[in-house]
Amino acid sequence: ETARKNGSIVLLDGNGMDEQWAGYDYYSSSLNGGQASLVQGTKESPVRPECLTPEFQALASPAEFPRLFSDPLQNMQYRDAIYTKIPRAMRFNDRISMRSSVELREPFLDHRLFELAFRQPSERKIDEFQGKIMLRKIAKGLIAKGLSEAPKRPIQTPQREWLRGELSDWTAELVRSALKNVGGSWLKPDVVTETLDNFTRGNGDNSFFIWQWISIGLMSEASNVNFSGHLNQIQRSQTI
Repeated sequence: ETARKNGSIVLLDGNGMDEQWAGYDYYSSSLNGGQASLVQGTKESPVRPECLTPEFQALASPAEFPRLFSDPLQNMQYRDAIYTKIPRAMRFNDRISMRSSVELREPFLDHRLFELAFRQPSERKIDEFQGKIMLRKIAKGLIAKGLSEAPKRPIQTPQREWLRGELSDWTAELVRSALKNVGGSWLKPDVVTETLDNFTRGNGDNSFFIWQWISIGLMSEASNVNFSGHLNQIQRSQTI
């Protein structure tokens, strides 16, 4: 919005560089066969299956991603590029840029750059716990040392703090709306209420599951639809 008001109608975004050259910290663990959370920056599970009714939980299937390469680092990069981080980021970027009538260009997502980086061996991407090694070496003679050797600094919106703080009443209201519509069919009201109270008191390192409940509340309020019968419809369609 600010760029549009200032007359800038085309913006460049750096999306894709970390996925190409293993810039995120968790890529180091993949070299030893480790797996990163689907939600960056959390050590806990981002979801709370214990808050779902057994019938609704039974409809879920585990998130499994193909492992097409002998290199575990490439498998994790492939997951992020095709299934998780890039699709999620691009969906958000498309929406916010169109909302402000701004053209957002993603030069690092050129398939030729991505393919070139992806097929490089891991030693050109990670050195101990530092990623993007080849890019850092290339940039070393072009920019200041403090920039070329700077560690990755992820920037996260303080969603967790907002939902616990100034948005806590709004959060509680929408969770109540979600429970009104799907409590007993999708969600366990007592367990959800207890989990929300625990989160509001400052426990837990992520709010992904809270946002899921908020989304149900927003959806039900916007459509004025009661979802209580939808579980049976889903089960019947699966049987058919």
